[in-house]
Amino acid sequence: QGPYPRKPQPGDLIEIDQPFHQHWALYMGDGYVIHLTPVKLGAHEVPVFTRMVKKERLKKVVRRNKWRVNNKSDVPPNPLPVEEIMSRAAACIGKKVMYCSFGRNCEHFVTELPLGASQSSSWLKQNLLLKICCVFSR
Repeated sequence: QGPYPRKPQPGDLIEIDQPFHQHWALYMGDGYVIHLTPVKLGAHEVPVFTRMVKKERLKKVVRRNKWRVNNKSDVPPNPLPVEEIMSRAAACIGKKVMYCSFGRNCEHFVTELPLGASQSSSWLKQNLLLKICCVFSR
């Protein structure tokens, strides 16, 4: 378990310290999270602007990295009810989504689920880079 003093609850946002960046996941319960992963077709990865929504064990996603529950979005606007968050999350599993390091990233994705809208701090800081990056990803 990470350094957070309580076990994660369904709907919690999980922040994972990885080398060079933070990875984000949404806790689904029973030890599982959903998160964005690179898409692979055989031995080749699909273009960098595509990610797959995958449900995996928290332990597998975290590996040996430190992690914490970071429900920074619990301040207004309030998150949706947990049942609705879980339903929205389950509907995403297995789908491909657009990915952009400075906008449509894993933090952006998981904060959309509990709020119904994105609240990514990296997006807010990098608004200009988001516009540039996502124009080229189309």
